[in-house]
Amino acid sequence: MTNDLETRLDLLRDVADKVGAFALTRFHDLSQVAIETKGEANYVSAIDREAESLARRLIKAQFPGDAIVGEEELGDAQDHYWLIDPVDGTANFLSGIPFWAVSIAYVRDNDPVLGAVALPALDVLLWARIDGPLHGTGTVPPVSGTQPIAFGIGRNRVWPIAHRLQVEAALEAQGLHIVCLGSCAAALAMVASGRLAGYVEHGTNLWDCAAGHILCRAARAPSSIFFEANGKVAVIASQPAASEKGGQS
Repeated sequence: MTNDLETRLDLLRDVADKVGAFALTRFHDLSQVAIETKGEANYVSAIDREAESLARRLIKAQFPGDAIVGEEELGDAQDHYWLIDPVDGTANFLSGIPFWAVSIAYVRDNDPVLGAVALPALDVLLWARIDGPLHGTGTVPPVSGTQPIAFGIGRNRVWPIAHRLQVEAALEAQGLHIVCLGSCAAALAMVASGRLAGYVEHGTNLWDCAAGHILCRAARAPSSIFFEANGKVAVIASQPAASEKGGQS
């Protein structure tokens, strides 16, 4: 089983890297990208679909029998499956803001165990097993020995505004500075790399947070995923030094 996971981890890293490189070429030519919506302020483009199709092809080439679930093409979530968010932070991507991510995880026995997050426009790739260690390449290597003061908050139309503001107020009362970076996966990667004190979002999707959650756990940053109504999830992660503080749930 260990060798099996290591083989999939190698593939997961390679797929995230290749899909990220593909999406980056489109990011540099946004004038050719048509913007669509699939719900209120829920943006999507052909790049999202093409990037997910590429990821699926690369995975199926090596593991043709594996189940795959993706944000754009969905799929049947079995006990073991791959989980793909081809472009997390699509609004950022389509606006020319470089803070977007390719997020890919592998789920075993219904628990995410492998994850990779690429931030192509920032030249960053992080990957790990849930039990560590955290691996990374690029211009934003993991750091230690500092205590960040910025704490990430996710925003979406499912999480009630009143509850989000309550969480933000509790965090601010602890002296933390609240930031919304527009990408759950990228923000969790910043927690894992020691640059955010933590991250919380309710009403998100498992494909948004599974890989980033794994990176945090691999980096020994406490992270939890909780299932909510209508198939949505909450993710709460923090730096070890901040893990005993309240007001994050």
